[in-house]
Amino acid sequence: MTDRPLIVIAEDEPDAAALLVFHLRRRGFRTSVATDGVATLNVMFAEKPALLLLDLMLPKLHGWQVCRMLKASPITRNIPIIMVTALGSPDDKLKGFGQGADDYVTKPFDMPELLARVDAVLHRERTAC
Repeated sequence: MTDRPLIVIAEDEPDAAALLVFHLRRRGFRTSVATDGVATLNVMFAEKPALLLLDLMLPKLHGWQVCRMLKASPITRNIPIIMVTALGSPDDKLKGFGQGADDYVTKPFDMPELLARVDAVLHRERTAC
C-alpha cells in the first residue's frame, strides 16, 4: 500500500482539508494534512511526498515562505507544488509561479478540475527526463 503516491495537503481550514482528503483517497492517493506552515515543512522534509497542495494563508509561516524554503532545499526542490488559495490576483499568480509553483488554483475551485491538475502535474513529474 505504501507504493501509492503521498500528497501533503497544507490547509488550516478543517472542512477544506477533509474534502481534499476524501477526494484524493478515493483516487488512490495517500494523504497527510499539515495545518500550519511549520508543520508543512516538517512533513515535507520527513516524508518527501509526490506532491504538495499548498494554501498560502497558513498560520505560523506563510505559504510564500514555505514555498521559498522548499524550493531552496536540494531535498525538496523537485517536489511539485500546486498552490490552492483564495489569493487570486494576477500578481499573486505570477508570484506563485515565480517562486516555483507548478500550478496555481484559486478558491473556490472545481474538484474535478483540481484532481485533473494533480494528475497532470504528477504525470509531468513521472515523464520528465
